[in-house]
Amino acid sequence: MIITIRHQIENTIHKFDVQDPDKLTSIEVGAICHEMNVKAILVNGRYYETK
Repeated sequence: MIITIRHQIENTIHKFDVQDPDKLTSIEVGAICHEMNVKAILVNGRYYETK
């Protein structure tokens, strides 16, 4: 499933293909954070942070 995330500071839109948008894996979180150059993301009201 494709999810869309807006970068809060840069106001850019990023799209990612994930298995379950309500339960991201650590690999998905790491890839998304790396691509967006951030340390944490908020997806569907859930906070995810890279370790």
